[in-house]
Amino acid sequence: MRFRIMPLFLLLLLGLSACQPSGSNQDGGVRTIRIAWIPKALDNPVFELGRKGAFQRAEELSAFGDVKVEVIYTGSVSSDAMEQARVVEDMIARKVDAIAISCNDPVACINPINQAVDAGIPVMTWDSDSPQSKRFAYLGVDNVEGGKQAARLLIQVMGDSGKIAILTGVPGAYNLEERIRGFREVIDQYPGIEVVAVRSTNDDINLSVQVVEETMQAYPDLNGWFFVGMWPLLAGRGAMPLWEQAALHGNLKTVSWDTMPEELEFLRDGYVSGLIDQNCWAWGYDTVQVLYDKLVHGKSTPAFIDAGLRVVTQKDVEAMMKMWGSGDFPSAGGKP
Repeated sequence: MRFRIMPLFLLLLLGLSACQPSGSNQDGGVRTIRIAWIPKALDNPVFELGRKGAFQRAEELSAFGDVKVEVIYTGSVSSDAMEQARVVEDMIARKVDAIAISCNDPVACINPINQAVDAGIPVMTWDSDSPQSKRFAYLGVDNVEGGKQAARLLIQVMGDSGKIAILTGVPGAYNLEERIRGFREVIDQYPGIEVVAVRSTNDDINLSVQVVEETMQAYPDLNGWFFVGMWPLLAGRGAMPLWEQAALHGNLKTVSWDTMPEELEFLRDGYVSGLIDQNCWAWGYDTVQVLYDKLVHGKSTPAFIDAGLRVVTQKDVEAMMKMWGSGDFPSAGGKP
């Protein structure tokens, strides 16, 4: 199974069609629960695996018992905190049974999440948290620890001196800021390492490619990159000639977040030194399970559900590629 970026019109169609009213919550005596699964943006392919996990678990649970589970996949087209807040308000108006959301901004999400909870709709966050809101749980990884692991790996392959740059996505996104915080906590212990640039891309693939190449022009002697997200690598081979030349034939080392198939190919071929895997499958599969257990069985859950974090290097590439081929991804533990 090779991962492909879904066309924008298809993503929009999925978002719109999934939001159509489902009618009564009773269908021939079968109870229906509707779970709104809201990513940061519909045009960001990193959320596709989580979407598939959400729909798969909903299908399994619907077949398993006498409760039908419907996933409403919806969100703003691109990463936009105000638009995401409006999406949540729309789900409140539609009286969904529960909401699972990856927050573009932890502060901007507080009011819409609290409004939903006050309306009797339980909310959990995944991937990117809003810890000051009334959400009952966050499913994801310890992003600070992940940032630390990325820094340690980069130092291991680069050495304890040199110039490095950081590429991030939406400024202020809680998960991304936490990764950078952890990364800097380790890097700051090495006076020979200088962070010469921190560049934002708004989670945009084309913009991220442009930013990487501009930074390579500004710092031709750059020794390291930390891609806080995988955006530029999704553009594929040939999109960043300056970075590729330095990565394959120079002294440039790169560590990136996520383990998408395109990234695994870069890792296998020596352009990237390591990847940080955060179990995107669990974003959907396990959030649906947690919300089902809460709605149907009244089950409580910890405030933090660890989806599982690990460092992936060249020795792990084949195993990860087989996982993508089979579609057999690990759960965070929500499956009964």
